This record gives sequence, structure tokens and C-alpha cells, in this order.
Amino acid sequence: MAFSIVKEVIPKEELRVIEPPPPSRRIVELIHEREYVEYIESESKRGLHYIDADTYVNEHTFKVALLAASAAWNAADVSLEVRAPVLALVRPPGHHAGRSGPAMGALSNGFCIFNNAAVAIRNFLGKGLKVMVLDFDAHHGNGTQEIFWHEPRVLHIDMHEYGIYPGTGSVNDVGGEGAKGTKINIPLPHGASDREFMWVVHEVLPRLAEAFKPDVLVVSAGFDSHVLDPMSTLRASDEVFMALGSFVAELVQHRVKGAVIVLEGGYGSALPAGLRSFLRGFSQRAVKERVLIPTKGVWARDVMSVLERFWGIELRG
Repeated sequence: MAFSIVKEVIPKEELRVIEPPPPSRRIVELIHEREYVEYIESESKRGLHYIDADTYVNEHTFKVALLAASAAWNAADVSLEVRAPVLALVRPPGHHAGRSGPAMGALSNGFCIFNNAAVAIRNFLGKGLKVMVLDFDAHHGNGTQEIFWHEPRVLHIDMHEYGIYPGTGSVNDVGGEGAKGTKINIPLPHGASDREFMWVVHEVLPRLAEAFKPDVLVVSAGFDSHVLDPMSTLRASDEVFMALGSFVAELVQHRVKGAVIVLEGGYGSALPAGLRSFLRGFSQRAVKERVLIPTKGVWARDVMSVLERFWGIELRG
């Protein structure tokens, strides 16, 4: 389904299909503990069952998850080679998977096995590049944040719904020693819609990109904040995802030398609707800027406080 949407939106002459390389255990052991990798391998051999409250495996999971991670690693290489973004349409998703599975006190993996976005980030870091990470899944990317908590070369910006699974992502969680201020959490209030999202997209994201000056970009693209999605109360319209796509295109065109976009969450009709809008925004490379100032709630003031404290950024809000 996802690939058919890509073919629908992206002109044929601009589209190149890349087959992933063979699954690599070595790659996932760069970001996950070996014991965790062995655990997933062992559990997969047992066949279909749940390893926690919401994450299941079957006899194919280990190989498929390795393949997804290898695809993300290769996407980083290809992106730098062709100087163009690479979209990794991978499953299972990954941003909740930490070094040893559940991350930052979460009780489960949230459908994730290996962290595909973290694999791409690690590849870029190994080449001496500064990485900006944008995670707009409705759920906090706790696994990615845990893995790079002490890494100052990774600016991790995470937009998510406050208080829902995995219960992490406080605005006050700004990174570990030596990396404080490089983890920017934006916990949106329940029911947040275009007014809140557009403020983040048009005010917060460009200013952070300007201040951090990334070499490359990794996007954890989750579409469960779409108004049609049943997994959160967020109400982002198609216009929001078009604006996100346009922002990513702008970075790719003018600032970064490579970009990997990794598919994360999105359920029911929200996934095709959100992905289609994101790709349209990206391919058009220009969406009319519509800055909507959110209600002056605590969430916006707290975000602005973090940006001013660590980056000297003053925003309207």
C-alpha cells in the first residue's frame, strides 16, 4: 500500500527503487545490546507469540527486522551518494526500541523490534556528520532518544501527544551530560490540531535547524497524529503533513547533504492519507506558510523556555 502511494505521488522520472542489502546482525548490534538481539532471535524461533503486552514475534520476525534495519543503514549510504532523500518503507517500526528493548522506563516495545531510525543515525555519525532527527509520530520516540541521550551530535526533535504511550518525552528531558539541549521534546496537548502543529512546523523547526546547522536529516515519519487515526487524540489535517513534507524538502534542497525518512506508526486510513499528503508537500517543495499561534498554554511556554535557554531562540507563542 505505502509503495503504491509513493508511485502515485512522486513522478516516475524522479523515483528510484532500491532493494535492501542482505540482513546484517552486525548493524543492529551497533545500537542494541547483543543480549537483546539474541533474545529476539530466540523468541522468533518459538513462533507466533507476544513478548510483551503489545509486541508480537513469529518465526520470520528476526530476519525481517534485521532486513528493515539493514535497509535503513543502506538508505543513509545511498542518500549521501545521490544527494537525495531516501524513503525507507520498513516494517516492523522501530523508534520505541532502546538498547535492550523497552526504553526509558516503558513497559513494552510498542510494536517495535530493532530501531531502524537509530541505525541510519549511527551510520551518519560514523561518517563524522551532525544529525538532525525529526520524529512526528504521535507517540514519543523513547528508544531513539535513549540510544543518543548523551550524543551532542544528534539533535532529536520529538513531537508527540502528552501523556499517552510510552509515557516519556517530558519537555524537561533535554539530554544527558555533554548533550543537554540536544533533545527537544514537544508534548502536544490532547486534541491538538493544526493551530498547534503549524506553530511547531513554521516557527520551531526552522529556527532549530538554523541554530544546529545539521549535515544530514533523519525523519521518523509516523502518521498516527492524523485526524483519521484511532491511536491518539491528535487532530492533524492533511495540510499539516504537507507542511512537514515541504519543510523536509526545504532542508534537503538548501541545508543538508543527505536525508533518510523512516516509516513509523500510522493505522487504518490515517497512514495512506498522511503519507500521501507528506509526499505531496515534499514533491511540491512549497506550501503556503500558515503560522497559527497556539493558545498560550503551559506546553508552548515550556517549549519556548527550553529553546531560549539552550539555543537563544525567542519565539512567538
